[in-house]
Amino acid sequence: MAALDAATAPGSTAVVCQVLSGLGGVGKTQLAAHLARRELADGAVDLLVWTTATSRANVLSSYASVGNHLSGTDDKDPQRAAERFLAWLATTQRRWLVVLDDLTEPGDLTGLWPPSTPNGRTVVTTRRRDAALLGSGRIPVEVGVFTPAEAEKYLRGKLAGRADLAEDVAGLAADLGYLPLALAQASAYLLDRGLTCGEYRKRFADRRRQLADLVPEPQALPDGHRATVAATWSLSIELANAMTPAGLARPLLELASHLDPNGVPTSVFTTLAALRYLDEGRGSSPRRTAFLATLRRSRRQTRPQVSAADARDALHCLQRLSLVALTDDASEVRVHALVQRATREQIPPDRRDAAQQSATTALRQSRGPDAVLRFDLTLEETAFGRTAPITIDTAVTCNTCGGELPALFDCRDCAGDGRLRTRRTLTIKFPAGVEGGMRIRLAQQGEAGRYGGTCGDLYIEINELPHERFTRRGDDLHCTLDSSSIDLAAGGILPVVGLDGATFRIRVPPRVHPGTRIRVAGQGVPHLRQTDRGRGDLYVTLR
Repeated sequence: MAALDAATAPGSTAVVCQVLSGLGGVGKTQLAAHLARRELADGAVDLLVWTTATSRANVLSSYASVGNHLSGTDDKDPQRAAERFLAWLATTQRRWLVVLDDLTEPGDLTGLWPPSTPNGRTVVTTRRRDAALLGSGRIPVEVGVFTPAEAEKYLRGKLAGRADLAEDVAGLAADLGYLPLALAQASAYLLDRGLTCGEYRKRFADRRRQLADLVPEPQALPDGHRATVAATWSLSIELANAMTPAGLARPLLELASHLDPNGVPTSVFTTLAALRYLDEGRGSSPRRTAFLATLRRSRRQTRPQVSAADARDALHCLQRLSLVALTDDASEVRVHALVQRATREQIPPDRRDAAQQSATTALRQSRGPDAVLRFDLTLEETAFGRTAPITIDTAVTCNTCGGELPALFDCRDCAGDGRLRTRRTLTIKFPAGVEGGMRIRLAQQGEAGRYGGTCGDLYIEINELPHERFTRRGDDLHCTLDSSSIDLAAGGILPVVGLDGATFRIRVPPRVHPGTRIRVAGQGVPHLRQTDRGRGDLYVTLR
């Protein structure tokens, strides 16, 4: 609402068209309805037009009805009546608000966008994120799920009359991914059946239950909902699946439904395992190549007809329908957990195992293996740090084919492996206080993945070399000192050369015996924790 209100804030540049986009179920229609009711109640508009924009015919019919009403005519031609209405909007001095709710196809508004005038304002709600929606000064407003605090407050408000049911609202909100639609329908389900949030969570965790079994019946949906959570995204999936490349969005979403909802690399969906699954999901017949027959038997593969570019295009189709979210550089894909569950439940039984296995294999193929390199450091170097060059022999993505299918199959530089061996030199900074056996992780500096995927990690394992005078126990140092130069009965002063080369003196109290250990505070190894800049202690044993 703050983003919507910014359009009419005093001193702001007037924004006459805002496009609310987001996943089905986040509350775009409710936001637009709240705005419309408030504008009417405040007397901020003279004319409000609300149109369900699921088809061009609906928009034309609505425009024509209002146009005929304003002109006092009964024009039977909806196109002509709609044009008359748009012309009225462009010239009137009256204040108006047009809401185009649930726009399904951006092309349906070709020639039907309300005009840009100082007196008018247009709000569009849609699951689409097409570039065509953002021309002519239209401002996008991304609508996401509730924050955890908003979700908990919402649930407590819904269950206010039954406080005994609200003993675990935080857990339930997290299970439902803070999706407003799911929270509304789950709270109605709780109230109808007298279940606590904890009891609902147990049912939700039971994978034998379908999502449709965990919400009210269609005729008992709350707040005027038209569809259950499970059915909310079905139309979006069908629309995405019909986009070019046709037939790939649904199987791709099936793969994504078995992966981490918080994000996986895009390269997962361009691996051989993923492209084979997309082939099967679209009904493509795999083919073999003459070159493939020359590869070693262990490396023979079936060439899929779907390419890596096709898979990336299908991901963008899903994003255009708000079914997945891509990062700005399109390197990572996120899918809401409830969309994942709804998708898994719709996978045909004969493909469920294949979808899970393909997702697992694709995840493994998309990332190269980790590498471990052992590196020797002296005690002084582990104590006070060191910057050193390290040379590693590792696999990198082939520059010729980029590890992408189908170019990989025909690449002679890497012989179809997608990777080449090379030697690299890295500069590593070992911080003060590291210890033998510790590992330093260098993200994505390991082996490259076969299919142009991310590299594994490189772990530098520290091997601390023995020291001639000191032994180390944690951050403390221990040494043995010859005390023959002083009279142990009378005590005295002994010089000690520390690990850092500086000489200091320790006082030996009188009447000590050989084997006595003296603690010298702050002469050990610097603490590795950055919050503690002190050092361990030195323990000197008299001999």
